[in-house]
Amino acid sequence: MRHQMSREIGPLTRQASRALCGVALTFSLAACAASPEPVGPCTTDVQCRHDRICHEGRCRFHEEVRDELAQRAHAIGTHGDETLLDAGTADASAPSVDADVGLSQTALVRARPVFMGDARHTGRAVATSPTTLASPQRLLRTGARIYAAPVEGADGTLYVGSLDRSFQAIGRDGSLRWRYTGGDRFYASAAVLADGTVIAGNHDGTLVALDTQGRVRWRLSLGGPIDASPTLDDDETIYVPGAGLYAIDTAGRIRWHVAAAGEVRTPPAVHPQGLVLFASVDGVLHAVRRDGTVAWDATLGASSDSGPSIADDGTIVIGDDLGHVTAFDASGQRRWQVTTGADVRATPAIATDGTIVVGSDDRNVYGIAPDGTVRWRYATGGRVRSSARIDAAGHVYVGSQDDFVYVLQLDGTLVSRHNLGQNVDATALIAGDGSVIVGSDDGSLYAFR
Repeated sequence: MRHQMSREIGPLTRQASRALCGVALTFSLAACAASPEPVGPCTTDVQCRHDRICHEGRCRFHEEVRDELAQRAHAIGTHGDETLLDAGTADASAPSVDADVGLSQTALVRARPVFMGDARHTGRAVATSPTTLASPQRLLRTGARIYAAPVEGADGTLYVGSLDRSFQAIGRDGSLRWRYTGGDRFYASAAVLADGTVIAGNHDGTLVALDTQGRVRWRLSLGGPIDASPTLDDDETIYVPGAGLYAIDTAGRIRWHVAAAGEVRTPPAVHPQGLVLFASVDGVLHAVRRDGTVAWDATLGASSDSGPSIADDGTIVIGDDLGHVTAFDASGQRRWQVTTGADVRATPAIATDGTIVVGSDDRNVYGIAPDGTVRWRYATGGRVRSSARIDAAGHVYVGSQDDFVYVLQLDGTLVSRHNLGQNVDATALIAGDGSVIVGSDDGSLYAFR
């Protein structure tokens, strides 16, 4: 199929070829079932009749989508396989989503619509959430598991990707606003710029910027999988992990690229001292200055799928695949290390009192003091790869592969839990209204209110 399409529309980039093959596969699946045409935006191909597929929220003919992708591929080639600008522009009137929120007496955490809620990955939220988890509302159902944490725009729109290649914008009530189809799976959380532009990375190595209507503003091929979430700096520089670390401006231009010996699967964090931190699968924690020069490298001793987090005093905390949780100072010197019983793939959350909350594949959630002393350990029934989130009252929200979402006190005491029926690997979002929004391996997005 790939070679046949290439003959019809000419040479394509790797990105476009994958997208075309994905469309062909989607079409073949959609042909197996027929259902009434949706009145509003479609969410899945089976809602579309005959040879139509659900693409960007509309039932469209397969040939139409194929031709559109071919035109995009040609445009990408014309622009040097870097940036594709769409005629649509972002809504300049959208209010800013940024606010300086004082969450402790020692430091200000700048809340942002990114993974873990801020560029330091503290996991803190400014809202207080319900502590009794019961009767969740299903906001969305996709065709594959949701691994990414949702993020929330200034107007309350929720953005989340799925392993079924869909990336969707929905209202707090679950109403579909638009749907974008990627060339491959969406593992990473999105980031939202101040003007409402949504930045999403795809496993096919494509970074896309979508406006508030879901239209493509620009598209950038980075040549390797983007499986970890981008982070925004105060000036809205976008730091994107992949084959190293990229710094990209809001127009989709690469400012600099720092290579790494191994793939980067961890979301970068921004240190108050002007460092961007990320880890690679070769077991190295990298610190890069905002101009792209390397400040230092520190050895972790094992591959890392955990993202770095930064405490109020500047301490950097990160997990690794040997089960360590390690703390470094801002110069890269190791302060302490805690050993759990298995891989630590979650990104540590850091409460206002300095408690570090992180799960492990040994099925426990740990509460660690700023000096590295383990304060408590709470046992779940499955591996804990969901990163914890902490609401304004200090309650911890975390998922487990035992199918439960847990609410814990900051001393490790269980408050409540709810079984969603399948693994909860995704990190929750604590929305502005206090709702806890979380994805599950059943492909659904749930809201606890």
